[in-house]
Amino acid sequence: MHYLQLTITVLGGLAIFVYGMGLMSEGLTQIAGARMKAVLAYVTRNRFLAIFAGAAVTALIQSSSATTVMTVGFVNAGLLTLQQAIGVIFGANIGTTVTGQLVSFKLDDLALPSIIIGVAGLLVSRKPELRGTWRTILGFGFLFYGMMTMSSELKIVAKMPEFIEIFRTFNCAPSAAGFLPFWSVLGAVTVGTLCTVLVQSSSATIGITIALAEAGLLDIWTAVPIVLGDNIGTTVTAALAAVNTTANARRTALAHALFNIIGTMLLLSTFCIVCSNAAGERGPVFFHLVNAAASGDVFKNEHLGRHIAMAHTIFNVTNVVVLCGFIPLLARLCAWIIPGDRQRHAVMLEPHLLAAPDIALHATTHALADMTRRAWTIASVALNNCLGKTDADPESMQKAEQEIDTLQSNIRDYLVAISQRKLTDRQAHMIPELIHCANDAERISDLALRIYRKTTRIRRGGLPPDALEGITSLINSVRILARDTVISVRDEKPRAELLAKKEAAIHAEAKQLSKDFSQHLGGADEQNAVGEIAFLSVLSGLRDIARHLGNIAVRVSAFV
Repeated sequence: MHYLQLTITVLGGLAIFVYGMGLMSEGLTQIAGARMKAVLAYVTRNRFLAIFAGAAVTALIQSSSATTVMTVGFVNAGLLTLQQAIGVIFGANIGTTVTGQLVSFKLDDLALPSIIIGVAGLLVSRKPELRGTWRTILGFGFLFYGMMTMSSELKIVAKMPEFIEIFRTFNCAPSAAGFLPFWSVLGAVTVGTLCTVLVQSSSATIGITIALAEAGLLDIWTAVPIVLGDNIGTTVTAALAAVNTTANARRTALAHALFNIIGTMLLLSTFCIVCSNAAGERGPVFFHLVNAAASGDVFKNEHLGRHIAMAHTIFNVTNVVVLCGFIPLLARLCAWIIPGDRQRHAVMLEPHLLAAPDIALHATTHALADMTRRAWTIASVALNNCLGKTDADPESMQKAEQEIDTLQSNIRDYLVAISQRKLTDRQAHMIPELIHCANDAERISDLALRIYRKTTRIRRGGLPPDALEGITSLINSVRILARDTVISVRDEKPRAELLAKKEAAIHAEAKQLSKDFSQHLGGADEQNAVGEIAFLSVLSGLRDIARHLGNIAVRVSAFV
């Protein structure tokens, strides 16, 4: 019964620790908001800024797994290239060390006050940004309360002979010559990997490792290989996220795994390089470096938690420094291992991005820009068909219009999914506006199909040269408006005033052309009159298309 109670308490402490970490990550993500999108913009410049962006985002949201999963989502959505994504993942491995450093400090006295402050803040606050702050403070409190619970119970475990024997089975203490036992090191790496695969969080496993070490169940020799295994195990999360995605997204997950596996192999290879310190203690040079990086003598088990956190940081920073010059080579290796799949295209509305609403909304605007571009393409084909420049078959036109309907439905469903998340006022305002924009884009495709159906009547009746010249000019004006609207949506740049002027000019041009052309109707025979009436209907359709494009431009400008 004592063992059962002990197990429940330790696992309960772990559950509180993991929950606190998740709560803290959620709160920080909510606070970061648009900053995450701004950091993402740096990624596209060069690999060093991509590494910085990955480190910054992971430090902000306190979860390398969340960063790598979102990075896989970015690649799958076509927002990042493979090389840019690899840079972000390199940075995420640096950013994740912040959590290890945090839990290595003795901040137990702040746990309960943080929980009290966090709960009180959530009870009285209604603003999403402030609630993110209180959620972060509450998560911080739970994080250290869980760590405190685990540590206190594990100190009891450390005095039990049966548990001491279990931990001795993979003890990695060096021989008199200073060399670590190979199979024990391999076993410790495997234990770290499996634990992280089970918990799905390297930060949680590192927290457990620190708690075990501070309880006296692990020494630095065994803890470091376990931490190396933690880094390998955390790659499983990204691998699972990459299932059923584009080739580049799967390559991103592979790059994450290769980065940690290669880094671990490189560090393990240095374990054969041993040296002695002033006290005559022999061991791998890496451990002497770790000992020098924090206060206390790690060989005498002083400040083990701080030294384990420093080992994790030194490993990841060194790994990034050594491998960052090989990012293009790593990208080519991943492309060779996972061949391209030409049948799969970028999935702009990526479900893994929902964890960061601002990024998900950014992806939605890209999807809307693509939808608007495709809707205008259908309209352009229909107009050229009316003027006899092309011959589009009805089936392809109908299929293209149905694809726009599907896009509208997908965007609406994705925005509804975003609305279920914790949003800021600005994010909540964007959702109905983007739904209206998708409706406008869908109406453009409907109007295109209506214009296409006038083809036979217009061709049969024919058009006078001045009318042909007038509508060609009008179509060109609408084409420019469509191009500029798509750019405005894609780049999220407010251009409502400029585009509104263009829309007004199109309406004036269409009105004048309609007025001039109406004069021909009186003297036209019946066949020509049918074509000319159809022509006026096309003019009306063009005006409506311009109006919907203007609506999209105005709505997007309202929130960018």
